Amino acid sequence: MIKKIFGIAPTKEKNGSAYIPSPMGRMLGVDKVSGFKASTFEGKKYRGDKKILVLCTEERYFEMANGKQFSTGNNVQETMVPIMHLVNGGFDFEVVTPTGKKAILEEWSVPLKDEAVIKFRTENQLKFNNPLSLKKLIENDELNDTSKYIALFLPGGHGAMVGLPEDENVGKLLRWIKTSDRYLVAVCHGPAAMIAKDKKDEPNPYKGYKMVAFPDKFDKQSPSLGYLPGQLPWFQCEALEKEGIEVINDKITGATHIDRKLISGDSPKACDELGKITVDTLFKELEVN
Repeated sequence: MIKKIFGIAPTKEKNGSAYIPSPMGRMLGVDKVSGFKASTFEGKKYRGDKKILVLCTEERYFEMANGKQFSTGNNVQETMVPIMHLVNGGFDFEVVTPTGKKAILEEWSVPLKDEAVIKFRTENQLKFNNPLSLKKLIENDELNDTSKYIALFLPGGHGAMVGLPEDENVGKLLRWIKTSDRYLVAVCHGPAAMIAKDKKDEPNPYKGYKMVAFPDKFDKQSPSLGYLPGQLPWFQCEALEKEGIEVINDKITGATHIDRKLISGDSPKACDELGKITVDTLFKELEVN
């Protein structure tokens, strides 16, 4: 009752038994307007056929250590804003999930007063409703030297911690991105997918890399504000560090970082800049003038 009075009690989802963040959690953790600021990229625009592959979760529920279910998915702001910049820069994108089931987005994470994000999401919702199947892409050997995908984007949201990190095909995708010298872009909790393995005993392809991500210490504090209905069963930065990937931030500042062909952002605050630096980086790679 006291938690409800102060707005820090996790809220039951409308049609189910899982929880979404408390009113306080949503107030502190969900922007009403994203940081998106459209860029003309100095008049440059990509006009080729290279695409961005966006790996989304098809899982909505994440069981906390206390057994309660968190209703999650991919964060809307963290998914749309970087892609919006890529599209403005001339790049097309395709959405993929592990088996081709619908990509799950956190409906409670929509920036409700951001007309640009809402419009873009509406215009592209079919891509999220009818994604590619990663399983089929791999079975059909479509991830090869002639593939049109120049980059893989791992959007945030706690849903990225469900299913993707255990999926062998995600491990194969990540290894292909690395060994074929393509770009990997990740934000907030999206890096959780980077611990996926295609072969148990092989080192992580990004071992020795540095990046920014959502710090574990804030996830550990989240239950006290009712953002999460319990402690997470595992923490992404700890898992990344075990893989030999160094997370260099312990604060949420909107930081971005580039280490070779790994481009990362720490939180929703980083999404605007992340999208812009990714476009600029791809322009240089593809010699867009």
